[in-house]
Amino acid sequence: MLVAHTEDRQRISLVSGWTKEQLEMLRQKHRFICPLCKKSVRLKLGTKRRWHFAHMEEKECSIKLEAESDYHLQGKEQLFHWLIDQKIQTLLEPYLPSIKQRPDIFIHYEERYYAIEYQCSPIPLSIFEKRTRSYLEKDILPIWIYGGNRLTRKSSALFSLSPIEWAALQPHASLQQNYLHYFCANTQQFFSLTNVLSLSSQTAFSPLKTERITDVSFVSLLGKALVYDDTWKATWLTIKKKWRYNVTPYSGRLQQYFNQYCYQRKISPFLYPIEAGWPTKHHQWLETAPHIWQTYLLIHLTAYPIHTRFTFQDVFRFFKGLIERKLCSCRTLPYYHGHYSYAVMSYLQLLINTGFLKRTGNKEFFRVKEIQYPQSIDEAIVRDEAFIKSIKIN
Repeated sequence: MLVAHTEDRQRISLVSGWTKEQLEMLRQKHRFICPLCKKSVRLKLGTKRRWHFAHMEEKECSIKLEAESDYHLQGKEQLFHWLIDQKIQTLLEPYLPSIKQRPDIFIHYEERYYAIEYQCSPIPLSIFEKRTRSYLEKDILPIWIYGGNRLTRKSSALFSLSPIEWAALQPHASLQQNYLHYFCANTQQFFSLTNVLSLSSQTAFSPLKTERITDVSFVSLLGKALVYDDTWKATWLTIKKKWRYNVTPYSGRLQQYFNQYCYQRKISPFLYPIEAGWPTKHHQWLETAPHIWQTYLLIHLTAYPIHTRFTFQDVFRFFKGLIERKLCSCRTLPYYHGHYSYAVMSYLQLLINTGFLKRTGNKEFFRVKEIQYPQSIDEAIVRDEAFIKSIKIN
């Protein structure tokens, strides 16, 4: 940590421009205390790591904090000075006793409080969720910025996200978009994922924006926006093609169940419906690949004859059963108001927009088309290319 108190409660911050000689003299005259647990800490002024305070080896902080690497300490200091340079009221490592949390950086800006958590190491999702909800309950907006060392790129627009990275997705204040930020202490650059779309429990599809810290303001960080155009569609078609070719006899349990589900209905899992496997608004609530959960829904809808009315509750009851049987899985998204039911409703809306369903004035639905399954992968690819022209997701 970068902040400690002396025994007479003087606050010592190591980002305040101390020289080594001044700190060595201070160390001779005073004992340093952890602001959280009130136990003694040691001031480390080595040459290999960023100067910092650390608990004595035999004394562990009563408030559990993960170990901070030199990368973490440097990044935290850089973010602190970045905010100070913008004349934003900023505190480094303050302890908030009402929620027993110590954010890396605490901000008061335009009558709103923010807590920046710079996370460079993995933590359990339960801890992430507890911290985030504690802040939100006190009307403090937490901003999780992950270390650039955590950004895992699979291709130009595909990324692997851990559960806590998915959970840190923040909705844009005014647009139907989301964003996720990383900061690299070594290069002093922000990496931002915007309009993140879910492909599976880990894989995300998103454009990546890279900016030097000197070119980014706190205000712009709060609301990264990217104008949607149709360039994403070519990449998504490549993803759909991969799903069609990726059925193997040695796949995981969920894929095996999906294969069996299709075969029992005399459908090839390679040739799932053209109408399945598309991004929709709110579909980040679901970890399951969209071509799988949307195929389940489409096949369920065929249980209702053409023009036979059904309600959203009828569809949701079926989908809830898939969740309860762990055949589909949903995510923790503490920044979002809603539920995985939003994803189901958004998909029904896509089917309305593309002419597969219609909706009555009293919120009932009815099907107007039969599913026309492709007879070959080549046919499926051609029809996918035609279908995607009618899709909008923003």
